[in-house]
Amino acid sequence: SPTVLVDMTTGQRVAHWAELDAPIESTPARQALFLRPGQRLASGHRYAAAITKRVRAKDGGELPVPPGFAALRDNTTTSHALLEAMRPRFAETLAALATAGVPTEDLVVAWDFTVASDAYVHADMIAARDRAIEALATHPIAYAIQSDTPEDGVIIKRKLEGTLDAPLILTNGGADNPGTTVARDGAGLPAVQGFYQIPFDAIVPACAYTSPTPVPMVIYGHGLLGSSNEATGGVQRTTASELCMVFVGTDLRGMSSMDVPAVARALNEMSKANEVFDVIQQGFVNYITLVQAMRTTFTTQLFLDGTKKLVDPTKVYYYGISQGAIMGAGAMAYEPTVTRLALAVGGANYSILLERSLDWPTYKTILQGAYPDPLDVALAIGLFQMRWDKTEGSGISHVITQGTPTGTPPKQVLMQIALGDEQVPNQGSWWQARTMNVPILGPTPLEPWGIAVQPSPLASGSALVIMDGGAPPPPATNVPPEDFKMHNLTRNQPAARRQIGDFFRTGQIVNHCNGACVCPENCD
Repeated sequence: SPTVLVDMTTGQRVAHWAELDAPIESTPARQALFLRPGQRLASGHRYAAAITKRVRAKDGGELPVPPGFAALRDNTTTSHALLEAMRPRFAETLAALATAGVPTEDLVVAWDFTVASDAYVHADMIAARDRAIEALATHPIAYAIQSDTPEDGVIIKRKLEGTLDAPLILTNGGADNPGTTVARDGAGLPAVQGFYQIPFDAIVPACAYTSPTPVPMVIYGHGLLGSSNEATGGVQRTTASELCMVFVGTDLRGMSSMDVPAVARALNEMSKANEVFDVIQQGFVNYITLVQAMRTTFTTQLFLDGTKKLVDPTKVYYYGISQGAIMGAGAMAYEPTVTRLALAVGGANYSILLERSLDWPTYKTILQGAYPDPLDVALAIGLFQMRWDKTEGSGISHVITQGTPTGTPPKQVLMQIALGDEQVPNQGSWWQARTMNVPILGPTPLEPWGIAVQPSPLASGSALVIMDGGAPPPPATNVPPEDFKMHNLTRNQPAARRQIGDFFRTGQIVNHCNGACVCPENCD
């Protein structure tokens, strides 16, 4: 490989790909070269990275060796304090590369870095979760109903909108004002500031009223900068009815509709990033609170037919689509009771996903307006990713099926994705599946590199399911594909909904397509 990543802790080379920042091709002097690992790097490990002389300039000539690197390589003393500070450890970097088969004379440049530890990445959310649950233990979970509307009675019987008391870990009373971020104690950890009201929406399928036994409940994760009412609209109504499960949703603060102004502020001024990335922790607390309400007061007081309980509080599952899948992995990795997650058209990490998504150009316009240098844009995305690691799947995908590192039971994860997804790129789905070390359910229309295929059915465990709606392969570079409407493919397939129902009820992952899932022909 002309570019190299070496785990200095184990001595192993790391599978990765290198790519130029494709949208900046016309200004090559400001064009970044990205080295992207094929899965999450190991927590706390030190890595050596290198660009060798086999990487050529645009005209085919050799790349110049940076003078700072040459000084370190040749043991030439300089007056540059930061460069000299690197010198004591730099020999270890060169030695690790040489041991991996990359001699110093083949290098254009090399450097090292250390991946954040799990203890650091998980600390905020573990503290926020535990303190929120402690607060809930002494505070009855109160709710108020704004509307309780009878529906058609054939598919959906009731549609509800309300508010719920949740522990607050934000400043400014949780208002969506400039400057609102996580309130922290003297140790720098999230601290509960009392309670505030969060929205919730729910639909009760008609079958819940005729079922001989109480039905399960599903917490629904909404899409990009969406809101809780997505749980009650669109294809979710069909899904709730076919699964015969009550759907309930709330806002993921930090990345909900009310947070759009904060997102714009952070893109326009990176020092305001706390108003987005820290606030997502409150979004996770909202989900944790909602699950507790579903298991207690919603079961005993809200979802009733007269005095008959309609729902089973021991059967609560998670279903997230798009952002609800991306962020749902993180939210449920810290939720202490839900153990089965269906993640539709999701993936990780955002530094891979953003520029390959049709959603990105709108937000990129804001970022470029404030930071016109393309290298600053590339740097901003990398810095944002370091903040997202505390909440999205990038920080927990490697441990979510184990549970223990985040203080929860092991989780079972069903990932459903569509080839050529124009909003959540497949590269991020492959990255997450490799990081989770889960197989693809066979038969499959595609076998991505580095992910094993296991035939249906899987009696237990987690899996990735790939559906093919006929879209051509997406661009290999970091640009969005054309819109072939693949992002909505999985949720609209009867086979996908049956698969989710089986998974929630039994823990098995079964192929309900007629062979490989080429849709819609054999996905009914």
